Amino acid sequence: MRLLFFLLTAGASLLSAADSLQPYASEAEVPRDVVSLWRDVDFRRDPLDVRVLKEWREDGAVCRLVTFLVGNFKGAPSRIAAFYTFPEGAQKAPAFVWAHGGGQRAERRRGAYFAKQGYATIDINWGGREIEPGATENTDWGKVDPTQGPQFYPKAFRGVKQDFLPDPHTIDPVLSPRNGNWFLLTYAGRRAITFLEDQPEVDPSRLGFTGYSMGGNITSFAAIDPRLRAVAPMVGGTGFVTSPFPGIPDPVPAGHYRGHADLFAATMESQSYYPHVKCPVLLLTATNDFHGTVDRAFTCLARLPHPDWRISLKLHYNHSLGPEQWLLLSLWFDRHLKGQPIDIPKTAKASLTLAADGKSAAFVVTPDQPARLRAVRILYSHDPNPQSRFWKQADAGRIGDTWSARLPAHEGLPLFAFADCTYPLEGIRQAFEGSADGFTLASEEAVHHPKTWDTSRLGAMATRDEFSPDFGRDWGISPNGGLTTYKFRDPEMRLPGADQALRLKLTPTDKRLGVRLRVSKNRFLTGVRAPGEEYVANALTKPGQSEVTFSVADFHGGKDGEKTPMKDWGNISTLSLEIIEQGRPLPLSGSPLPKSLDWTRATGR
Repeated sequence: MRLLFFLLTAGASLLSAADSLQPYASEAEVPRDVVSLWRDVDFRRDPLDVRVLKEWREDGAVCRLVTFLVGNFKGAPSRIAAFYTFPEGAQKAPAFVWAHGGGQRAERRRGAYFAKQGYATIDINWGGREIEPGATENTDWGKVDPTQGPQFYPKAFRGVKQDFLPDPHTIDPVLSPRNGNWFLLTYAGRRAITFLEDQPEVDPSRLGFTGYSMGGNITSFAAIDPRLRAVAPMVGGTGFVTSPFPGIPDPVPAGHYRGHADLFAATMESQSYYPHVKCPVLLLTATNDFHGTVDRAFTCLARLPHPDWRISLKLHYNHSLGPEQWLLLSLWFDRHLKGQPIDIPKTAKASLTLAADGKSAAFVVTPDQPARLRAVRILYSHDPNPQSRFWKQADAGRIGDTWSARLPAHEGLPLFAFADCTYPLEGIRQAFEGSADGFTLASEEAVHHPKTWDTSRLGAMATRDEFSPDFGRDWGISPNGGLTTYKFRDPEMRLPGADQALRLKLTPTDKRLGVRLRVSKNRFLTGVRAPGEEYVANALTKPGQSEVTFSVADFHGGKDGEKTPMKDWGNISTLSLEIIEQGRPLPLSGSPLPKSLDWTRATGR
């Protein structure tokens, strides 16, 4: 195998310099839909010209730092670096492509983990960041540039390109979807599929694709490749980038594919790809994700030409997944790539029926395999913006194999609802990130959109004063180990006056601990990309101290690093809590440290 790699490298000078794609001479030639865009592209035409730069062996996994040819564009080669990892001694192993997220890079540890699970993987370093200290070669796109700009890729010619207009570093001299960054990133991802099917360790009939954030988008685009047997976009790949949320005035920034947004939507947005995806799809995202937007995820999956899809949501998270989602990723590929007899229940059917008086609605869900269920939670919201939405849990009743709840409805406001269906496993299973003893699948989302919108009614729904979120239900665990809640966005909670303070009760310890509260204000409340303001308050406890209070004046921050005091408790989208010991945040998952958070009269300190 090594000899073959060196032969390919030695023969690089013999490769044809002909461009992999011929430029369009006029806009009349430019494809206007997904099928036409990719119809004549042959991802096996160009030799891969694989170069092995380095090889490691660890715990039964073989990892190679490689580069291979993406294609020849504008008379120059484009090469991408990657980690190719497989189980030592593998023969005909299942395999998948991994596409990293924006500002990230390929990582060896992902490949090493999945090699121990029996998979070969190719982790492409599309963004061009340093892939390995001391590496002599890295991704080099040549005369084209689909990266995020020089802040991540030193050889970049431009910043993030958010249009199809021609420039000196685009494929086509006319307005074309091949001039955007997504086309070339998808091209590279599908060339990585070619790489895998060409490796002797890999079974080319058992290939998959997954990716995170921007890599989730790439996954959704590459999913139309007929060589794939399963895909799993994560916190990305939900499309409708240039579309406003219903009920929220135009949130798309000026210049964002303006003038040709329709062409962008028809050729390089995820919603236009799903109708052509033939393989099973698992979509993993978070309910408050800014990129893998939850409502759009459901809309995209409904466009699939088959019913073999699942969606799992991390409740009250933004751009992060929990162990249950990572475990599902492994189960999904074990089922579809390894062919293991793993029974993943089907997506539950759900319906929403508005009452005749318009003041309530009946939500009904029918989960698959109800005898296996551990729990069913019905969640709903009236907030039109999914990125700042607080999902409220309804009281659910069961009759036979269906669960139902009566949800409040309000004139001029939407109603969103879905059910989380939790299924246990026998014992705790390790995942790539964390471990879990079960997994959660979301039902279909049921939505009521009013004929006439009046989102100002959200501010008139408050019926109580208290703010005491349940640490086990209303908070999500942040990536840094802290807790975050969207409870301030509960429209039924009346916000307190500036003379009120937040009181945090702790389990007393013999240690001195730091307590940090962080609030994000004005972010995602009226539009997708509304500017955010962050304010932070810090306190230091004494041994045995069981209570800490934070007044409005304790919070300082603002825009662009300002240190101005916070004026009031209004327009808060998230509140985050960290407990810090010796300068490091403590993991609060399962920790007895925070007991309750409620309001008290400010002391004026």
